[in-house]
Amino acid sequence: MTNKKSNDSKIQAAAALVAEILGVPKDTVGPDTSMENTPAWDSVEHLNILLEFERRFGKIPDLDAIARATSVREIAELIS
Repeated sequence: MTNKKSNDSKIQAAAALVAEILGVPKDTVGPDTSMENTPAWDSVEHLNILLEFERRFGKIPDLDAIARATSVREIAELIS
């Protein structure tokens, strides 16, 4: 059960980060929010999201992770 709670909190943290950077209401961002289904999430905002990720979590994703992290769920997976 702890793992599910941990995953839920990571998704909430990633969703909050994405919502803040994109300037959209938090309640409109969920695990399946992605570059593919969110017009405001373009390549520039993707970089802004990952820069803020680095600032908040103190972790710099590698290039493969950056390319893969195109949804809230995938960003949450990068959180330690």
